[in-house]
Amino acid sequence: MSSKRGRKRNDNLPPNRARDVQRAFRARRAAHLQALEERVSELEEENNCLRQALSLPPANRPPLGKGPTGKDKPKAYE
Repeated sequence: MSSKRGRKRNDNLPPNRARDVQRAFRARRAAHLQALEERVSELEEENNCLRQALSLPPANRPPLGKGPTGKDKPKAYE
């Protein structure tokens, strides 16, 4: 049984390919994260509109911050 795990390294690939693949992955991840943040904003706005239509009080929670975790403080609280 081999002690090495994972796929065997292909030495025939150009050395900058790993860099290009990683750069593309980071771009895809950033685009996906941006789309998710936009979707959250849209849903929060829709939720507020629906609450107003039903005359419900606003949700008792602070708005989420921007960023990958949503934990940094939004501009209104600074």
